Amino acid sequence: MESREMTVALGADGCLAGPAAAQDVGRSWRAYAALALGAVLFIFSIWYQVYGDTRKDAAAWHDPVLQSHRQWRLRTAFLFLVWSILAGFCVPFGFGILVFVPVWLWFVYRVTRGMILFSLHRIA
Repeated sequence: MESREMTVALGADGCLAGPAAAQDVGRSWRAYAALALGAVLFIFSIWYQVYGDTRKDAAAWHDPVLQSHRQWRLRTAFLFLVWSILAGFCVPFGFGILVFVPVWLWFVYRVTRGMILFSLHRIA
């Protein structure tokens, strides 16, 4: 069995530094943009969260802030999908919109709060 060792350069604040950090930060901003777009096209958002954001092993996220936001986005996308499907099933009974409006508002709140905390480099 092979052993893979990684050397990680940490900045003065203890977070990941160098080109890998810039790549992870860029990936996080793209993921938030996809999540925000998911308010209208949540299928694309879920696909990006599952495929684009998780194809990198979770252990490879060395920065705790980036790892926290990765989990935040995945939970937000998954719960939005589940609640939206539930709202879709409620449409024939006449109260689907009553379920979807709070879900959509919750989704907008989660995306906005996540982006603000990410811009402040805080754990979500």
